[in-house]
Amino acid sequence: MFSTRVFPGIRPARVAVVCLIGLASFGAVGAADAHTDEAPLTWRECAKTAKDWPVEHDTRTECSMLTVPLDYANPQGRKIKIAVSRVKAADPSRRRGVLVISPGGPGISNIDAPATYATSKLGPLAVDHDLIGFDPRGVGYSEKIKCDAEDERGGQESPSTTSPKEEARAGFAETAAYNKRCAAKDPAFVQQLTTTNIARDVDSIRAALGESKINFYGVSYGTAVGVNYRSLFDDRVNAMWVDSVMPPVIDLAAMDATMDALYEKRFDAFVPWLARHDGEYHFGTTDAKVRETIFALRDELRREPREVDENTVLDGEWVRTMLGGGSSGWISSARDLATVREGGVPLSARPAPESAKVFGFDENPLGLNLIQYQAIFCNEGVGGRDFEQMWAAAQARRAAFPATGGYFERSGWCGEWPWPARPWKPVRGTSPLQLSGHIGEDVTPYAWTVDTWKAVGGTLLTVQDDAHASLRRLPCAAKVIDFFRTGRTTAGTCPGTR
Repeated sequence: MFSTRVFPGIRPARVAVVCLIGLASFGAVGAADAHTDEAPLTWRECAKTAKDWPVEHDTRTECSMLTVPLDYANPQGRKIKIAVSRVKAADPSRRRGVLVISPGGPGISNIDAPATYATSKLGPLAVDHDLIGFDPRGVGYSEKIKCDAEDERGGQESPSTTSPKEEARAGFAETAAYNKRCAAKDPAFVQQLTTTNIARDVDSIRAALGESKINFYGVSYGTAVGVNYRSLFDDRVNAMWVDSVMPPVIDLAAMDATMDALYEKRFDAFVPWLARHDGEYHFGTTDAKVRETIFALRDELRREPREVDENTVLDGEWVRTMLGGGSSGWISSARDLATVREGGVPLSARPAPESAKVFGFDENPLGLNLIQYQAIFCNEGVGGRDFEQMWAAAQARRAAFPATGGYFERSGWCGEWPWPARPWKPVRGTSPLQLSGHIGEDVTPYAWTVDTWKAVGGTLLTVQDDAHASLRRLPCAAKVIDFFRTGRTTAGTCPGTR
């Protein structure tokens, strides 16, 4: 799902930023059965070709460019460039084909995936597979447009007397202004930034590689690319695994509701933990007292927000963000809440060190290409276009989940989006499919994995942790290796990172 999410107008309450199989034999993959107009890909060492290649001491990864149609409905029309990478199988005599890796997004570069996955617990797959990465259209080295977030309000701050609804309306209008301004930079390009087209780009990569079928490992948003690929090209899938899975369709309000329910459940577990640790954090020795103390702090900051700097305000919404985290974050949340209660500045609100820029072809692109992120959800997602509907749904969630409900995490993204939604169309294929979901995670909640499993079939493995996309770091990665080598799927559960 998702990469780190920062969008104009609406301050993110939580930052979250997101596969398939069918061959009788799992041996070497044959020659391509599809024609491509592309000449064979020309490979060069990435570290010597790509400016600021991010993987240190990497001499194995090769890069190339592939030309694909902007609009696959008009293949003879405008063309764009897609950046592709590979790490060739270490033992060519045992080569089983290619494994395309799509590790997440939208809005972020994926091209270094072969190098990073080759050093993970999935590394043994690099012995007998060519690992293939790519930057999706709109990001990284691939063709893109840049449209930075600006102050769409023209420097105007909302008066202190502004109601929460009017403040939300102003934020929605600011996001809408960003959408309108950026889509106008290149409407034809922005309209074609879809998951369906990215899946078609994967098939263009397959054909250019000379492969009749591919293996695919998708994580987070990359699972949506995988499920779409399988829905379109079921007979071109040799083996696919999707981990931390996106929902089968994009309904922005429904995604928010799933998140709110998960966070409220976590808060219900956080409360008795705080009561047991009253000697350290002093919120109360009973569940009732803890809730009373926290809600009093939230209400106080709603009435009188505290400005830390020009970008950080401690208000009621900040308190809300502290309440729905997983158990691994309870100590830091309790410490920050206690610090603010005593009038201090929490660690979570202090400036972080500036991060290094990510690589670009001839320049350093932004770490997150925001307009591509917006386009992926607004071109194919239902909702997010009408403020009154968004507000009413948020209030219903706030009533249902009084501690954590009511965020505009996704449902307010698509104001002034110039095109109607073209939803994904998930299809139950015949190629075997393995899914894995993490029981407690909140980036792509486990419920989404279950929903996609019900929609498209396959075998579901439940990972017993609350960590997003952790499978490649776990001993259970051995099941992934076995799957791509034998086709054996795995049901049941797997130990996680607890």
